[in-house]
Amino acid sequence: MPILPAEPDCHPPDLWDEAASAPLKPDGAWWCVHAKPRQEKATARELRQHGVVYYLPQVLHESQTPQGRRTRSVVPLFAGYLFFHGDAHDRLVALRGHRLVSVLEVSDQDRLVRDLRQVHQMLSSGLPVCPEPMMPVGARVRIATGPLMGIIGTVIRRGNRDQFVAVVQFLGRGATVDLQDWQVEQVRL
Repeated sequence: MPILPAEPDCHPPDLWDEAASAPLKPDGAWWCVHAKPRQEKATARELRQHGVVYYLPQVLHESQTPQGRRTRSVVPLFAGYLFFHGDAHDRLVALRGHRLVSVLEVSDQDRLVRDLRQVHQMLSSGLPVCPEPMMPVGARVRIATGPLMGIIGTVIRRGNRDQFVAVVQFLGRGATVDLQDWQVEQVRL
């Protein structure tokens, strides 16, 4: 099977260049798209075909098959998410693809642009960049699904991949349980 070229991480290619002025719509805004599993690149491809400004940060992921063969692939830095800039019409274009779970409104536009610029600068540096887990060590979390739903605890250490152990206070004692990021939500203090 031929290796496909990596999808562009942004459209237009000079989106984050200081010298270039990206064609951002004056009445547009940045949106965060939550895509269905493994649909981020296809969504970006559709947005590019319609001329919609987007950013899909990607990193190189190396793994090994059970037979010991090394594989390399380019995967989204934020699995399931990409960002686009546009107006209400562009939002409808994004939704038409039937690849999305939701389109999230961004309340602090300046903060998002600053954060995305920093991510782009990190990825452009040539240094190895790894996705960070959603809930860092020390974060207070509430279990959102399953038989432990509603219990509040603290992340105390990370396990392999996206699993972690949370401390659950029950009758003044701690208990640990392995959970995945999608099972918890961060508790705001």
